[in-house]
Amino acid sequence: MTIAVLPPRTEELIDEDKFATLNWTAFFESLAAGDAGTTWTPTFTGLTEVGTATITGTYYRLSAKLVFFKIVITPATSTSAVLGTTFCNNFPLTIRGSNAVTTVSGFTASSAGADSTGIYAATWTAITTAVTLTGTIEAN
Repeated sequence: MTIAVLPPRTEELIDEDKFATLNWTAFFESLAAGDAGTTWTPTFTGLTEVGTATITGTYYRLSAKLVFFKIVITPATSTSAVLGTTFCNNFPLTIRGSNAVTTVSGFTASSAGADSTGIYAATWTAITTAVTLTGTIEAN
């Protein structure tokens, strides 16, 4: 994970040729390129699996406190979840406050939330296709 570090404040933004200095160029490039993302293997409490699902997770730091995450649950046969009791219990950062989480499968979407206890999934029953949870949360 790469987090942009501000160049020294004493350095000029542009040099004598009217071009951005190297440190400022590198800083703005890191903003444009964004964070490459960090992967982890999410674990869930309350997820019902028929067969063993493949679960992958990636999060991207947008700032020191703002994080976008994506969790994909690909069932072996099917998976089911219940709002309020099915949640990812091992997000690598500390989640602050209440945050919105979207659960999507195909053309169907529903909302849940995330807080200091975990990333909660919406309810679904015996879905045989991949389910994706996404959200932008405050975390550190």
